[in-house]
Amino acid sequence: MIVRHRRPSLWGLVNKEGDKSKIEKIINDLVKKDYKIIFFPSGSAAIFMALWIAKQYKKDLLVPNMGGWKGFLDFPKTLGLKTKIFETHLGIVDVENLEKDLQKDSSLIITSLAGYLSPQPLKEIKKICEEKNSLFIEDISGKIGGDCGYGDIIVCSTGSPKIVNCEYGGFLGLSREVEEMVKGDENFKLLSKTYKTINYFGLLKEELLNAKKVYKKYVDVNKKIKNELENAYFKDLEGISIFLECENPKCVSRKINEEIKLDNGKSITTLCPTYERILKSGITFETKKIDVSDLTDDTVDEIISILSSIC
Repeated sequence: MIVRHRRPSLWGLVNKEGDKSKIEKIINDLVKKDYKIIFFPSGSAAIFMALWIAKQYKKDLLVPNMGGWKGFLDFPKTLGLKTKIFETHLGIVDVENLEKDLQKDSSLIITSLAGYLSPQPLKEIKKICEEKNSLFIEDISGKIGGDCGYGDIIVCSTGSPKIVNCEYGGFLGLSREVEEMVKGDENFKLLSKTYKTINYFGLLKEELLNAKKVYKKYVDVNKKIKNELENAYFKDLEGISIFLECENPKCVSRKINEEIKLDNGKSITTLCPTYERILKSGITFETKKIDVSDLTDDTVDEIISILSSIC
């Protein structure tokens, strides 16, 4: 079977340019608090700036041992930011362990949805960070449209294939407290101005307005698929991709990609173990790469049939 890859809103592509000033309100309607939004040409640039703030104002950085993004590990080295890796339960933060591992006046960076596979206990994490006077950086790229936006800083990629899928860009959100903290920092102002974005704010607006619907669709489809597969993890948890445990990931991945093809020719699986998903032997079936318009009941049933026969 051939399925369409995740594509930007057609209406947004036709009306790509727009008014940047209107976007902040829409973003803040999707998250739990109000943020000062700064736009960047990529999610990577937004993460780099968030970690730059952490370097200037906090002692060190706590990073999960899996379920994050490679920039969480690479950027601190460039910045000279002291980093400590902490243990998780397959990417999910253990709140009791976090309370022990997180030092006062430090920083923590996680994704709202660990490896795109499972949600984090964000309220509890936020509470611990407040008690420790620590900076909570939350990457909401995989969960915008769902329950997210608890961090002191949020970062989000709007590249492909994401929930907000503009094939370009990203943004940084500063809580009012962090905004006040960097207010007089000339270096922060100078660095922020070096990142120039194209006018894609009409497209971004349409994608943001669709975010809740898109996120819910992926979560619902993934739950249906996971419930039919014995080797699927996180069956009772929200996710927009699916981890399937297996002994020969390369062979399984090849067979799946022979049977389920994206129309852009890219792989629909990610080989594991990998830091950005989960450190277990298996594959991640990237449902989020399939355009939501193609995820009909018949298509989902066929996907289940194929995965069941291979895995």
